[in-house]
Amino acid sequence: MNLTADDLTVRFGAVTALDQVTLAFEPGTQVLVLGPAGCGKTTLLKCLAGLVRPTSGRVRWDSADATVLDMAERKDAQAAFGMVFQTDALFDSMSVLENVRLPLLRRGVPPEQATTRALEALAQVGLREAAEKSPETLSGGMKKRAGIARAIVARPQVLFADDPFAGLDPQTEAQVAALLLAVSKGTSLIVALPDPIAALPLPRHLTLREGRLLPTPEAA
Repeated sequence: MNLTADDLTVRFGAVTALDQVTLAFEPGTQVLVLGPAGCGKTTLLKCLAGLVRPTSGRVRWDSADATVLDMAERKDAQAAFGMVFQTDALFDSMSVLENVRLPLLRRGVPPEQATTRALEALAQVGLREAAEKSPETLSGGMKKRAGIARAIVARPQVLFADDPFAGLDPQTEAQVAALLLAVSKGTSLIVALPDPIAALPLPRHLTLREGRLLPTPEAA
């Protein structure tokens, strides 16, 4: 999927989270969006995924203007996206397997098929044996991996990751980084990270400062 943003502006009351951001990501893009806390990284990812409606400007998914799609059209298009959140965002009242298959059930996938695909996603992240456990019994790194499994279970075209290394020690961070690279082969990967750059060698870097996007030199 081609993702584009044209003069994207988002305001929350008197706060401008994004200020006339224009960018384009082609299919297979791998990019880091860098910047300190509060610079607009999370808002940008959520706008691109259709989770936040811009105050002005446009987001396009291929040729479709995401800002004017009706609810049904938006839901269908968002099947192309997976999101890894900064927090694990797992429900402790559900097993790891139930958490991972939930996005499929919400999209109308039959329960048996959803379970099979969820187990496949858990196997991809090395958590097949933890399928029946409660998320509250998992380590921080395992919770991150479960979140990645949930994000990839629908086989997205674009995988967003919002500060996926938050709260991890350097060794676990490196493991999660390697996993993100492994599971995103053949898809676009857009990762928001605070400065300094974490251990994720992606070829393209963009920097946000106070809601404005500043192009940075290509990584070597």
